[in-house]
Amino acid sequence: MSLLQDFQNSVGSFDIAIIAATISILLGGILFGVGLGFGVRRLRLLGAEEIAQGIISAAMLGAIISFAALLSSATSSIVPAHNIPQCAQVEKPTSSPFSYYACFLSAYSSSFNRLAIHISRSSEIAGMVGTLNIKIAETSFAPFFALSSYSQQLSSLAFEMHSLSALAILELEVAFAIKDSALAFFLPAGLILRSFFATRKLGAAVMAIAVSAYLVYPLLFLHAFQSSKVLDASKEALEYTERFNQTFASIPLLDFDSPGQVKAKIGQMAQQDFSDALQPIFSTTLRAISLAKTDLIIYPLVSILVSAVAAIEFYRIFSATVFLSFIDSI
Repeated sequence: MSLLQDFQNSVGSFDIAIIAATISILLGGILFGVGLGFGVRRLRLLGAEEIAQGIISAAMLGAIISFAALLSSATSSIVPAHNIPQCAQVEKPTSSPFSYYACFLSAYSSSFNRLAIHISRSSEIAGMVGTLNIKIAETSFAPFFALSSYSQQLSSLAFEMHSLSALAILELEVAFAIKDSALAFFLPAGLILRSFFATRKLGAAVMAIAVSAYLVYPLLFLHAFQSSKVLDASKEALEYTERFNQTFASIPLLDFDSPGQVKAKIGQMAQQDFSDALQPIFSTTLRAISLAKTDLIIYPLVSILVSAVAAIEFYRIFSATVFLSFIDSI
């Protein structure tokens, strides 16, 4: 869904905001007329301020819509089509920065969850191999007992991938909540509050937060996700994990009451170097985790900081006076 479609879906709320701005202009006109008729300069300036602020509120809405249209058209041209991952939860990933951001979060969640499931399977296989006991005559030994620690490490990696998948889902739900409420509720509510003198600063604050959250926050990810290697690293780790699981998937199915079958499998494992097959899983998964933490933790924190600074600047603009600053000189 594009930015303009989001505005269209919120048209009822903005109609109310425009009505409030019109009422503010009418009240300002009344105050200006009374102040002019009775020669009360303060009242005349207050009326002029309300008229100006009402006009500015309407102009701000037009400016925000124009910026949204520009940003919507720019997103589709900035983002290359080959860079878009598969994301069933987002219909048009290039329609807006938020849609592009949400698409990657959806892809991250699916990729991490799939990798975590396969790593859990690898952990089960390694754990099974680590507990194998071979009995020859009166002597028993566990040739792969050291792999028990590998099983625990793989289990930890699977848990971490599940955690990152959950974090991506959380950020995706927050993104959808902001996308659905910033224009439908907070921005028109801010316009309404800003239309009246008593609540002007509160309305400016609400508008600043809504604009920063909706338009500024996702901008960083237009660049960050284009150069991101998270999905490639996760895919590489998945390939190694699937290869390992396919090669050694028959181990839990062994008939352990058949020594010949067990010995044959152990010989096969020795030839295929079981422990060495685990090493690429660790290295590629750790790389994927490191890159994922950058995209899901570092970049959002930086974007929140930038959005906060932008919100402060927007607040100063939205709450600025036009004529009342000259009252002190009267």
